[in-house]
Amino acid sequence: MHKKLLREKRKWEKPEISFWVLIGILVFSFFLNFWNIGQNGTGNSYYAACVKSMTQSWHNFFFVSFDPAGMVSVDKPPLGLWMQALSCKIFGYSGWAMLLPQAVSGTLSCLMIYLLVSKYFKKSTGLIAAFLFACTPSVVLVSRNNTMDMQLIFWLLLSIWFLMKSIDTGKWRWLFLCGVLVGVGFNVKMLQAYLIVPAVVVTYLIFTKGKVGKRFLAGAIAAVLMLGVSFAWVAAVDLTPASERPYVDSTSSNSVLELVFGHNGIERLVGEDRMNRGQSNFGKASGEKPSNGEMPAAGQGQQNGLAGGQNTNQTFSSTTSSASSAKSAAATDSRTFHASRMRNSKGMMQNGGGGNSIGTASPLRLWSNALYGQGSWLLLFAIASFVCCFSWKKLKRKDPLQRSLVFWGMWLLTAGVFFSFAGLFHPYYLCMIAPPVAALSGIGLTQLFRFFRNRWKKSKEEGYDFSARLPETLENTSETAQSVQKPQHLTLKFWKAQPWILLAVLLADIVISFLYVLHYESVPGWLAPLILVSGVAGTAVLALYLKNVRRGFFRMAVALLAVSMLAGSTYWAWTPVQTAPNATIPAAGPTSSALGGGMGGSRMPWDGQEGSPNRQDALSGSSTDKAIHRLPENGKSQFRESGMSSGLETYLKKNYKQGSFLLTACRSSSIAQMILDTGLPCYAYGGFLGSDNSLTVSKLKELVAQGKITYFLVSEQGGMGNTNSTLISYVEKNATPIDSSAYSNSSDRSEGTLYLFTK
Repeated sequence: MHKKLLREKRKWEKPEISFWVLIGILVFSFFLNFWNIGQNGTGNSYYAACVKSMTQSWHNFFFVSFDPAGMVSVDKPPLGLWMQALSCKIFGYSGWAMLLPQAVSGTLSCLMIYLLVSKYFKKSTGLIAAFLFACTPSVVLVSRNNTMDMQLIFWLLLSIWFLMKSIDTGKWRWLFLCGVLVGVGFNVKMLQAYLIVPAVVVTYLIFTKGKVGKRFLAGAIAAVLMLGVSFAWVAAVDLTPASERPYVDSTSSNSVLELVFGHNGIERLVGEDRMNRGQSNFGKASGEKPSNGEMPAAGQGQQNGLAGGQNTNQTFSSTTSSASSAKSAAATDSRTFHASRMRNSKGMMQNGGGGNSIGTASPLRLWSNALYGQGSWLLLFAIASFVCCFSWKKLKRKDPLQRSLVFWGMWLLTAGVFFSFAGLFHPYYLCMIAPPVAALSGIGLTQLFRFFRNRWKKSKEEGYDFSARLPETLENTSETAQSVQKPQHLTLKFWKAQPWILLAVLLADIVISFLYVLHYESVPGWLAPLILVSGVAGTAVLALYLKNVRRGFFRMAVALLAVSMLAGSTYWAWTPVQTAPNATIPAAGPTSSALGGGMGGSRMPWDGQEGSPNRQDALSGSSTDKAIHRLPENGKSQFRESGMSSGLETYLKKNYKQGSFLLTACRSSSIAQMILDTGLPCYAYGGFLGSDNSLTVSKLKELVAQGKITYFLVSEQGGMGNTNSTLISYVEKNATPIDSSAYSNSSDRSEGTLYLFTK
């Protein structure tokens, strides 16, 4: 085929303007994802320490060991971290090298959105969808952090390309490749990758031609391949003797299979408290602040600055019991964030309660103050676009446009239901709804644009037919494409009320964004007026255009409404570029700062009203007496607590004994920064949550005898594992306490007590 093309000596054709627009969007996307990335340091120190440990040995690399000694792994699958470690191997260990794979994945995902949408709709539709995706706040946020969500989205979008190719050509091999790529996505963030599986299944079974039995057979084989790729690494780790690999973090049985269906599975759906973890997270019901200044993960008794209506500098008192109220009040002066666990009758986290403000579980949760700004700016319009463009008649004809609509609609439905009712996730997870929202919004906006652009041609008695020609690619002109018998023109018809419904919903989305921005405490003063004035002016000019049809009026109306529609989300997307968000639980928003993480001062008009179950009372506590300092752009973690932490690290390095652990502590947050600073082996026996059972008294004795455990930190913030009290008792009886004056100038011992084991 290529020889034939060479013989023809085709003339070089000048690229269409759509090509240059696409290049501009991709450059803009990468700018948002990577510009000023150095301000983020190494991002999440938990994963950053893991990547540093992985670069020290292939054993640590394969098992994603958190520490250089290979004692405990992290609570995520390997692929995303492998990409970060390989990037650091190529460019040297630094913050920007670790964050580069996410930034590239964000831009490649933007390209995939364009290819998937423009494959069946016009190129302009794909360009709009790609631009909307690039401007989604949660997309920019995770593209600039070392969480692996954006890598996951790229692999999923790539799998969709092969799903559509399989349906177009009738070839099973492309479906099998789709299943393999979903399995690859599983190895980035486990069960989160399966959020698109319902959409894949429904789309394939409905739109694939051939007998039903063959469809199910092909689907079954693809499912087997997906599961095989998904659990290949899981099986490799679990089949390795426990003595030859790290302990699997966030598990009680040292099994990756438990991690898949436990902490990263059912626990995400029903919530951590429903899994009867008790107080295992941080040991204290009042939610003590971690020793290294990090914010904990969801449900860990920390407030991440997302509570509706509360400033990030406010201190929240614990409401666990009246007996402990005096103690909690006394601790307020030395703790910045004390979280209350507010639950409804079903035990779900309430908005502003616990460590993860994700709002009350309900169909309206995605419009709550905690989540709206991350990815819901055009959610209502995306839903309306699907409803108005869907056609049962064309569905029966297996129309490719309807296939695309059904797929994006099913993805949005599945992910939307999960995030509306799940008990445990972080706000930045909403990047998972960004692809379907962008695609459906692009489709709806294009159809709405064309309807009003051709207003003067509209018939009063019947709907107007708007054709969307498939792009003329090699697939469309090949024999394979002809065998599928695609129509040359695919159409979407608007009848009667559909375009007016879309317009009304678009204006409603603009009103919602205006109200959201208006009630935000720290937003720039020009943003809300910009949304309001441009929205009102655009609506007025559009009305004038409908009365006196002139293209100048139409273009002006489109420009004004576009500004009004995109102003809020684009500004939210810009905030992570302008200011580094919280590294552990990042969130976009004007108040992104050292501890805030964004979304600190907003309250939607319908959210958290007086007397509602999700309203959180706040106390005006003083700020912490231990200042949190931003580190220079030197590749280190973004935040560090001054005083005891730095002094402790200096003391331990000075007294380090070769072949031993620099420090043994319960939680990974106590040693993550030390791993980043020194690269020396450390041991967090309780893992990220502080509840792992990796260390027993007998193992402790063995490690002490081998000279590996010397300095042991006993912290009030330690976990509550089954052997925790026994371990602590043994340490206190058999090790020598070190006076804190040896490593700290402060009398504050909130970090814990340091003990020394001697043979």
